[in-house]
Amino acid sequence: MKRFDEADPLYQLYLPLNYNDGRPIEEDKFSLTRKELITRFGGLTTTPPGFPLQGWWQSAGTVVRDDIVLWTVLTQRVENDFFNTYRELLEERFSQEEIRIVMVPAEAL
Repeated sequence: MKRFDEADPLYQLYLPLNYNDGRPIEEDKFSLTRKELITRFGGLTTTPPGFPLQGWWQSAGTVVRDDIVLWTVLTQRVENDFFNTYRELLEERFSQEEIRIVMVPAEAL
């Protein structure tokens, strides 16, 4: 297990479980994404698909709900350039207008 410093950045990826038409996203897309992140960063933490988070937003006067999973990657340096490019790849892979990736400065206790 890698040793992280007190202020290593943490990246949170909000991944949808369904396409915009309601069909479930295929598991192989999640498997590929998981493999890519583990290969690059050595690990990740996920919420289980059976317990999705729910997100709501307003679009064209209608409230839309998404079931999402939250994937977390702790890195040893700021990886904003990588994640900006990777977000675009994920938006294409998951057929989404937007996938949210958030960087949080983490402080180890």
